[in-house]
Amino acid sequence: MMFDEETLRRIRYLHFSIKKIEGALEKEDEHFNLDDLNFILEYTKILNINYESESHRRILKELDITPIFYDPIENREIQIQDIMFECGRVLWVMARAYSQLSEIFEEDEEWENSIVAMTECSKIYKTAAYFTAAAIYQNDKSITLSSDNLELNSEEARILAQSISALQEENNNNIYFASKLYSGLSALSKRLFYLKKHEEEKKQQIRAQFHYDMGKSCSLKAKASLESSLTDINQEKVRKLQQKALWYFIKARDIWENMLQNLPPSSEEKENIDLNLSIVKENLKESNVEQLEYEDIKKIQDPEPIVIIPENLAPFVPKSTIYLTKFVPKDLNIKRFKSFQRKKLEQKIPYSKREKLADKRAAIVRTINELKLLKENKEIDVDKFAELMEKYSIKLNMIESAIEKLTKK
Repeated sequence: MMFDEETLRRIRYLHFSIKKIEGALEKEDEHFNLDDLNFILEYTKILNINYESESHRRILKELDITPIFYDPIENREIQIQDIMFECGRVLWVMARAYSQLSEIFEEDEEWENSIVAMTECSKIYKTAAYFTAAAIYQNDKSITLSSDNLELNSEEARILAQSISALQEENNNNIYFASKLYSGLSALSKRLFYLKKHEEEKKQQIRAQFHYDMGKSCSLKAKASLESSLTDINQEKVRKLQQKALWYFIKARDIWENMLQNLPPSSEEKENIDLNLSIVKENLKESNVEQLEYEDIKKIQDPEPIVIIPENLAPFVPKSTIYLTKFVPKDLNIKRFKSFQRKKLEQKIPYSKREKLADKRAAIVRTINELKLLKENKEIDVDKFAELMEKYSIKLNMIESAIEKLTKK
C-alpha cells in the first residue's frame, strides 16, 4: 500500500472538499474563500511524489476517489489514469477559483486584490500545464487539460491582470502611467497572438484587441500631455499621438465588424463584439484629427510599454517524472500560500524597477542555494552543477550592477 490509512482518509476528505469548490464554481449562490484553496494545495502536496514504477491505476483505485473528469470543451467524460493528471486537474480547479475571486474583488473595487488573484491564477494554470504534461500514463488528456490549452489560459490570465491594473490607473486619473500599462497590455496580447496557432475567430479577436489597447495607450498619452502643467505642451506631438490613436481604433473597429459577418445572430461572441464596437465607436466620435496613411502612421512612435504582471512561472513542478530539469524539485511550500493570504492581498503590486530587480535577485539566490544543497546531497552531476552555478552567478552579478546603477540615480 502506497499510503497509510490516515493519509488515505485525508486524501479522500480533501478530494470531497475540492468537489465542493468545483460545485461552487458552477453555482452563483454558493461561495468559497481563500482558505478553501488550501485544500487543493495540501491535496497536491500529498500526491506529488515520485511513484517510480508503481502502477498509477492501482494507486488511484486504492485511493477510492472519483476516477472521471468531465471535459467542458469536448462535452465528454475522461477516465483518469495518471496521478499527475489528477494533480493537474485540481490545479485547473484552483486557477479557475482564483479567476472567480478576482472578478469578485473587481466588482467590489478591491483593485489590488483583484490583480494579485488574477496573477496567481496565471501561475497556477502554468503549474497545471506542467503536471498534465508529466502525465505519461494518461493517453487521453482532452482539450481542456492539454498542456497547450492550460498554457494559453495562463497567458490570458496574465493579460487580464494587466488590463485590471491599466483600468485601475485610468480610473484613478493616473493617465500617463495608464497609457504605458495599456501599451504593455497590447504587447502581451501580441505575444499571445504569435505564441501558438489559434482558431481564426480567436486570432481575429486578439488582433482587434491589441490594436484597440495601443489606440487607448496613444489616446491617454496625448491627454496626459495636454493636461500636464510641468512641461510646455508640444501641440504637434499631441496631434500625432491622436492621429495614431485614430488609426488603431479604426483598425480594431474594422476587424470586429468583419468578424460579425461570420457569426450567428444569437451567439454570445456576437454580444461581446457588439459591446467592443460600441466602445471603440465612442472613442472614434471623440476624435477630431485627420486620418493619416499608414506610411505616415508608422513614423509616429508608440508609447513606452510597461508590464507590471510578473512572468507566469510555476511555483512548483511534478516529481513523478523529472523532465524539466536534471535535479529533483523541492517540496511544495505551503508557506508560500499562507504568505499570500496574510500579505499579498494587503499590498500593492510593486511598480519600480528596483523592486522588480530585487525580486529577481532573491529568486536567483534561492536557486543557487538549492543547487548547493543538491550538490551536498549528491543529487546533481558535478559538471552540471558547475555549469548552472556559472550561469546563475553571471545573472546575479548583472542584477547587482543594475540595482547599483539605479541606487546612484
